[in-house]
Amino acid sequence: MLPKKSLHNDKASLRLKAKAILENLFKSGELEKRRETAIHKIINADFFISAKKILIYKALKDEIDLNSLVELFPDKKFIIPEVAGNHPPEDFIKQCQDLDLIIIPGLSFDERGYRLGRGGGYYDKLLSNGITPRAPALTLGIIPKELHSETLPNEPHDIKVDLILAI
Repeated sequence: MLPKKSLHNDKASLRLKAKAILENLFKSGELEKRRETAIHKIINADFFISAKKILIYKALKDEIDLNSLVELFPDKKFIIPEVAGNHPPEDFIKQCQDLDLIIIPGLSFDERGYRLGRGGGYYDKLLSNGITPRAPALTLGIIPKELHSETLPNEPHDIKVDLILAI
């Protein structure tokens, strides 16, 4: 593993590169096209079909937006965090009990399931602070294929996802 200062610099550099790629995909309209592909793949997956309680994210402008799932599937319970700061509020963590599926955004994911986020550690803290998924719950990372890496730097507190959808 890299020394901490080097690791921090490496992650910062990777974040800048990923944000530039995302900005280009956003400006070209490519993210919107991939949103449709992502939703199609997700709604046809067994893990989504069987899920009743799902954590999804409120998409930033440069993330693949899945919020239409809420409207398309009113019979499922969707939990959407309002990310403000680096720590999920206690009352939100309580809402996240017994999840069947957790869909997480990232700037990049690697082959092992490690995620490069925006630097605050919000999702790592959320996943390590008492969320009790139902077995066999699944954590799904979603990113544009250009940001799927072979390996990313990681630290002991980083939480891996089970599956990555790179579109």
